[in-house]
Formats: sequence, structure tokens, C-alpha cells
Amino acid sequence: MKLTDLRKQLNTMDKADLIALICRLYKGSKQSQSMIDIELCGDAAEDQLAMVCMKQIHTAFFGNRLSLKTARKVISDFKKVSRNQENVAELMLTYVECGVEFTNVYGDMDEAFYYSVESMFMDYVTLLNSMEHDGCYKKHAARIAKVCYNASDIGWGFSEEMAAIYHEIQWRQEDD
Repeated sequence: MKLTDLRKQLNTMDKADLIALICRLYKGSKQSQSMIDIELCGDAAEDQLAMVCMKQIHTAFFGNRLSLKTARKVISDFKKVSRNQENVAELMLTYVECGVEFTNVYGDMDEAFYYSVESMFMDYVTLLNSMEHDGCYKKHAARIAKVCYNASDIGWGFSEEMAAIYHEIQWRQEDD
């Protein structure tokens, strides 16, 4: 069914049937539940979900088994329900921090691992640069500097790539 057909169908339903449908959707999937919570409860619900997602990302790196796929899926799923780009940026930066910490704790990783962390950092910087003001950058500046510093001794061109991506941030001061 196309979205226009869905709207027509929903317009024919009475209030009780719409409420029942929304309740079934709410019970039916975590993503629907999160979307409805955020829509009805606002920023507090989204901030709470972001905190849960941060923990899931950390667990994907430092739980029983490393799973970059799981960590990326957490971010992807959050993007689908989020109304706040700063929360999305927070999760992306958390991923990058966990990636750098993981390789510093466990040693050299494979190329796919480094590429995944670099590409997430690039996605993060792209998101920062798309924002209308520097508030998110200012909020994260110390963490960004720390992650770049912590990446500085990692080999295989990773530290150089992280530095190059860092220099793409339009909000940073030229002397950084």
C-alpha cells in the first residue's frame, strides 16, 4: 500500500480503531514503541533512549564478543526514530571513542575495523558540519580532541586518517 492509500484508509477509521491500531503497533516492535514514546513524551524519552543506545554500543565493543555490525545497527535504528541530530551525533562519537579504546586495549585490528571507525568518524563530522550552529561541536570538542589524541599511536595509517577527518570539522578553530 502506498502512503497516500494508507492516509485515505486511516481517514475512514474511527478514533477507537485508530487507538487500537496504534496500541498494536506499540506492542509489535521496539522501533514503533520508541517512535511513539518520542512523539508523545518528547525530548526526555529520546534522551533516555540515547543513553540506552550508548550502553548498547559500548556492549557491542566490550561485551562477550566484538560486533561492529550490532553497534552500527543501534545507531541506524536510533536515526529512524530520532528528532534530535545532536543525539545521533552523540551515538556516532561514542562508536568512535569505543573503537579507538578497543584497539588501544586489545592491540592492532584488521583493516575492516579501522575503516569502520574512520567512516563513522567521517559520518559524525559530516553531521556536525551540517548543523546550523557550533553548539554540538563545542559540547563534544574535548571528547573529539581526546579521541584523536588516543588514536595518535595507532598504526596502519589510522592515526593519520583520523587527524585528516578531524581537520574537516568546519567549527574548529584553525589553531586546533
